[in-house]
Amino acid sequence: MPADASQPVFIIGGSRTGSTMLQVILSKNPDLCVTDELQYRSPWWLHRDFLDDVGTHVGPLDDAGALDRLLELVYSGAPVGWFWSASKELLNRDFLCEELSDRPLSPQSILDAVLRAHARSCGKTRIGAKFPMHYSYTDKLLEWYPNCLLIHTTRNPKAVYASQAAKYLKPIKSRTARNYMRLKQFAHINIQTSLTARLHYKLRDLSNYTLLRYEDLVTEPETQIRQLCNFVGIDFQENMLQPRQFGSSFDKIGHENRGIDQSSVERWRTSISGVTAKLIDVLHVRAYRAFGYTND
Repeated sequence: MPADASQPVFIIGGSRTGSTMLQVILSKNPDLCVTDELQYRSPWWLHRDFLDDVGTHVGPLDDAGALDRLLELVYSGAPVGWFWSASKELLNRDFLCEELSDRPLSPQSILDAVLRAHARSCGKTRIGAKFPMHYSYTDKLLEWYPNCLLIHTTRNPKAVYASQAAKYLKPIKSRTARNYMRLKQFAHINIQTSLTARLHYKLRDLSNYTLLRYEDLVTEPETQIRQLCNFVGIDFQENMLQPRQFGSSFDKIGHENRGIDQSSVERWRTSISGVTAKLIDVLHVRAYRAFGYTND
């Protein structure tokens, strides 16, 4: 399916799968705006989302004054997520007002208006987003954007668990609290692995869907990025191989992180026990088959 400039590009998948790195890479394109995670719709058991805040602070979207209350919410910094905390800098208010005023308010029209206003704020014409919704709402995303392009990021679940645990355990000093958080993250990552494998089986035959393994992107960056550019319908650029970002998946050069750190693929081996690794292997035979991983 040849891509065209009217097709939104959405990164979907679970946490700690290289989605931020991919967002930075694709954003090197002068036309494509890949908006940061919006926490627009998430499962109730995970955390509140943007639409929860709309229901609480805006009320019925067809009521008088709903648009004004929605704008107050967007620029209040209250919704969950970095994007909303920085909305005054990232999202031109006049652009958003124009986008919202052109159509009746609905969950779909609000998301679309935010994406288009953010693209305009960045001087770009094509919309996209990293994790616009939790992956469990991919059906809704396809309902709203049937012609969108889906890039599903995945990673060895042992590496995901190691990365996620390290992220949340660092600030915790209490041993009891650390053990509880470790167990919580173990459960979260195993649920994520099973559900995202099921998602892949469901979507794999769609022409507007592609799977991207973190390990392939990190070890064969030029090959994988060129393939992605072809899928998305954008030109490959050399600077895509040197994304600037701060995080464990990037090489450190001077005082900044730039490029792609291949050692991140095997880093989990020194941070989780053999028992934990074996348990993850046993739990995810089907997921390993879906994503092409092995028990090593």
